[in-house]
Amino acid sequence: MPTSSLPSFSQLRAFVALCDHQHFGEAAATLGVSQPSLSQAITALEKRVGGELVERTTRRVLVTPLGETLLPYARDAVLAAESFNEAVTNQGAALTGSMRLGIIPTFAPYLAPVLLDGLAATLPQMTPELREMVTGDILELLNQGRLDAAVISIDVDLHRSTAIPMFDEPLVVLVSADHPWAGREDVTTEELDSQPILLLDEGNCLREQTLALCQRYGSTPPVAVATTLSTVIRMVAHGTGITIIPEGALRMLPPQENYAIARFADPGPVRRIGLVHRTSSSRGADFAQLAEIITTLVKDADLPMRPIED
Repeated sequence: MPTSSLPSFSQLRAFVALCDHQHFGEAAATLGVSQPSLSQAITALEKRVGGELVERTTRRVLVTPLGETLLPYARDAVLAAESFNEAVTNQGAALTGSMRLGIIPTFAPYLAPVLLDGLAATLPQMTPELREMVTGDILELLNQGRLDAAVISIDVDLHRSTAIPMFDEPLVVLVSADHPWAGREDVTTEELDSQPILLLDEGNCLREQTLALCQRYGSTPPVAVATTLSTVIRMVAHGTGITIIPEGALRMLPPQENYAIARFADPGPVRRIGLVHRTSSSRGADFAQLAEIITTLVKDADLPMRPIED
């Protein structure tokens, strides 16, 4: 039978960490406790709720149906407690200390250097920890409290995160040097239907944005070919197909490759870039300030971004 007393914070935190890692050793290391202490906390919590929360196997941990039901409430409680600690720690000291900041892979190569140099000069009391990962993983880690904020394309389902829009980045077409579109400035999205379009694999937001541009899939539907943009670019250079890339990525293209650029007719498609954070975070004002700083750094670095007009 479940007991009437409330579970402790350490029990809830242990349960959430174990569900996230599904491994006692990894969860214990994350929390900085021993595996026996973690196991005791889980056992005590199971006694309180009157049922098994996790199924222990020799290799990994499986969350039971009861555990899946209770996990969102435990996570909310842990995040609320951590938000309380954030508020206490950051009283009168905005944007100081460690900042775990996620960045999507199609933006990180040319944004990360700008952030590392610019934030060090603008916010010397803050230590950014940049982590490159795809949008889905970023939102999951935000939800788990393992990231503080992230710079992503915000034209996606943000789940339980809040977005602060910063700027728009134009999208362009990358083609081989001998392609009929090379150098064009008036490509329409309707014309994409006639071309073999190469995509990044699932999980990358640029893939979804490209698919959104291709309203009709005719006889040459887009094909996922790689996990990295650099691989897709090399396939374009070899004449395998064309692809859609953010304009900022042009400065990262390898020299002397057999490719050319085609641009969409105005107003061309863009991806909206924003700073996202947990809706429950107590640092909303700090993140709004950080978004303004990042926007200024991007502008000063002359990255090809457009102000948000709507």
